[in-house]
Amino acid sequence: MIAHSVADQLRQIDRAVTTLTRSTEALLRATDETTLLEHICRIAVEVAGFKLAWVGYAQSDDDRSILPVAVSGRGASYLDEIKVSWGEDCLGQGPIGSAIRTGLTQITADTQTDSRFAPWRDVIKKHGFRSCIALPLSQVAERIGALVIYAGEPDAFDADIVRLLEDLARNLSYGIGTLRMRVEHDRAVRELAESEERYRSLIELTPDAILVHSMGEVMFANPAANQVFGAGLPELIGNSILTLIPAAEQPDIVQRFAQPPPGKVRAEHKMIRLDGSVFDAEVVGTTITFHGRPARLLVIRDVSDRLEVQEQLVQTAKLATLGEMAAGLVHELSQPLNIIRLTAEGALLFIERGKATPEWQAQQFQLVAEQSQRTAEIIDDIRIFSRRDNSPVQVFDAVAATKSAMAVLEGQLRPDEITLITHLPGNAIPVRGRRVQLEQVVMNLLSNAHHALKEKREREGNGWPAEITVTGRRTADRLIIRVTDNGPGVPAAVRARIFEPFFTTKEAGRGTGLGLSVSFGIINAMGGRLELESSAKGACFVISLPTDDTAEPETIVAPSPQLCPIDAHIMVVDDEKTAVETLGRYLTEMGYRVTLCGCGSEALARFKADPADVVITDLRMPSGGGEQLVEQLREYDPLQPIVIVTGHLGATERLAENLQDDRCAVLKKPVALGKLGEIIATFLLPPGDEEFTPS
Repeated sequence: MIAHSVADQLRQIDRAVTTLTRSTEALLRATDETTLLEHICRIAVEVAGFKLAWVGYAQSDDDRSILPVAVSGRGASYLDEIKVSWGEDCLGQGPIGSAIRTGLTQITADTQTDSRFAPWRDVIKKHGFRSCIALPLSQVAERIGALVIYAGEPDAFDADIVRLLEDLARNLSYGIGTLRMRVEHDRAVRELAESEERYRSLIELTPDAILVHSMGEVMFANPAANQVFGAGLPELIGNSILTLIPAAEQPDIVQRFAQPPPGKVRAEHKMIRLDGSVFDAEVVGTTITFHGRPARLLVIRDVSDRLEVQEQLVQTAKLATLGEMAAGLVHELSQPLNIIRLTAEGALLFIERGKATPEWQAQQFQLVAEQSQRTAEIIDDIRIFSRRDNSPVQVFDAVAATKSAMAVLEGQLRPDEITLITHLPGNAIPVRGRRVQLEQVVMNLLSNAHHALKEKREREGNGWPAEITVTGRRTADRLIIRVTDNGPGVPAAVRARIFEPFFTTKEAGRGTGLGLSVSFGIINAMGGRLELESSAKGACFVISLPTDDTAEPETIVAPSPQLCPIDAHIMVVDDEKTAVETLGRYLTEMGYRVTLCGCGSEALARFKADPADVVITDLRMPSGGGEQLVEQLREYDPLQPIVIVTGHLGATERLAENLQDDRCAVLKKPVALGKLGEIIATFLLPPGDEEFTPS
């Protein structure tokens, strides 16, 4: 070991102290990690007088390599000529590898004699490095790397210098950690600002209204809320959310203020704009904290247009189904009409020959009336099914709706020798939705089964019994309806697409591909499921609906018969001469004074000259139609009793919307004279004596 003079040792200590001081100043001024490491290495070379200083960072790769990140001094190319690691192999046994691995300072007094430098001795000798110190850099349990300093003479690092350099390494480790925390903080602040900017842009640019309320008080509204609700921000913020909700739904909303539902909730509601108009809204709500207060975030989308499109799609599918049913419906109507004609012509023959007793004639007329009623029921089913369904969601008997749909199609199955087997509950099962829409789904499933069985017959002949089975059963809280056929079934390749819009396996001109898609949407909107179930033969579609026992299914109370007041004036308006004369004779026989008119313009003129107590009018007539006549009569006398008789599909619903009072009744052709008499009698009763309200 080479002895150093006291003066040399003091100079070394002085340089080490200066190095520590300058390094501390560098730490205080440092703004980034790389610049700090390079500055420390330069201080070790330029101030302390060492030949080479470098910092290597431990890598977590398979080789546990060490990456040089800063270097200063003569012989910097040395790092390009060596390979070191901090693993357990020979390349990791050097001072830097050991310092990183053990966390302890490693001192080499003479690189030419220390066995740990064997892998690098020739390179070390070429660059003139005789002694070395490796100082570990770490943060808690994290190995950062090491600061390595080389001197040109042996034994350059005594105890005092080592202590000073270890302080430098600790300060450097702390500085690296501080800079990394600062970088992480700056990154977090930057990302937070970017995130806030992104979300602010999303909230401001989204077309959906976004409201935040706490216990009903609106605390935030985005710009889109102004468009959806027709208000400026000051008009919404601070107001109650209840001003945007129909009165009927407000009690349920108030209950949710104190106990909001958990998680994200999606629902469809009616909402009110500030001008009082009502619209359909899809609302997604969740609980948040807003300015330190518990609050609800609501995303509100106006879905009126979407629901309108959905209703149009449903209507299109219904009309397509009716088009496919047209031939069968003609057959269904021709049957009772044929019986009526045969009965009437047979009765005429017997009367001519004097063989028609009064009792026999009464039987024949009763048969005609029954077949007319059968025709009326078929037409009424078609009318109800084909109309655009604007009825409110209500509780109805799903079993009765299923039977009604089956009744419409059953007559079309018999000519094709298809047996309809039913096993439905005998009692009513209430569900919530629209009855007409459930009927549409059942009719579509039956129609599809009908087509499938006919196609199988065309391929295989009639040597097998064609059957459609409709079953229903109630579980604890659901109604399960199965429509099964023994046709060709649904191919595996088709099953995945069976409910897609406009997808059909029928040949061109025989299917729109809307039926099952619309049916799926209808059942889903009722909170149920429509599924294709695996079946050994044929197809099996399963409707699953939640039952609703909160209200009894709507029932219709038959009207009580009324006595017919006499001396009343009745006006009958119809362009069909036979119909108006037949009805006139009936009313005259009932004791009324009757005026007969062939068109609306004639009726209005005669009404002004001789007002009638009740006006009975058809809708579709030349030279002044019924709708125009009704409007003119209401202008003349707003309380004028009117009975509208129509066979026009859709007119009933339109008129019912325009004439919402108890002075107008709408009857669908063919008209039951008994029902007409009851309505007339009700209109003519003195005020306060009404027992029956026309509908």
